[in-house]
Amino acid sequence: MAYAQWVVIHIINSFRSGNLSLKDAQAMWGKFHRNGNKDAEISASEVNKLSISAGESIKISSCGRSDSASGTEGKVGVYDGDTRVCTIYWSCPWGSKSNNFQIQDRNKDYGITLGDWNQDSGSLGEVDVDISRKG
Repeated sequence: MAYAQWVVIHIINSFRSGNLSLKDAQAMWGKFHRNGNKDAEISASEVNKLSISAGESIKISSCGRSDSASGTEGKVGVYDGDTRVCTIYWSCPWGSKSNNFQIQDRNKDYGITLGDWNQDSGSLGEVDVDISRKG
């Protein structure tokens, strides 16, 4: 039922050098799971261990829980060292006609390009978040 509510966040590190790291991951509704396997739940602490090398990308997957009338809602912070670049927030509620995907706490020293996402009911889909340093 709620597996129809899902998102794959594709974070792209467009830096020439340096890593991005993920912190403060939280699934308020639903769960994080291994890419391609909605039955293989992973914890927020596992998401927080992820880093993205310059020129590389990763995918973070989240969905609602099986046999539950719940979608997915969550957030994750993206950091350059100790500097917060942004917070990625998503909401893909079960039984709702609208979805939400936002870049919050945006640091003006970074360029953040958000790809297309499904604003109507159902899944958010795969959403690109491309991050670069300005200047």
